[in-house]
Amino acid sequence: MVEYVNIPIPKPLYERLVESLKGSGYRSATEYIIFLIRRVLPDLESEETERRLRALGYIE
Repeated sequence: MVEYVNIPIPKPLYERLVESLKGSGYRSATEYIIFLIRRVLPDLESEETERRLRALGYIE
């Protein structure tokens, strides 16, 4: 079973997102936000790994 958390975002931003998603094929704002996180997270993790390797002196 997957556990979920709530992430607060400003209501005007949420409303803009919901409006923009109409007709997009996404079932909800949550579904789209999860898609975005999965798309961007590997890049963030890669950058963090690179920073750590630099700090340890393994790469310049």
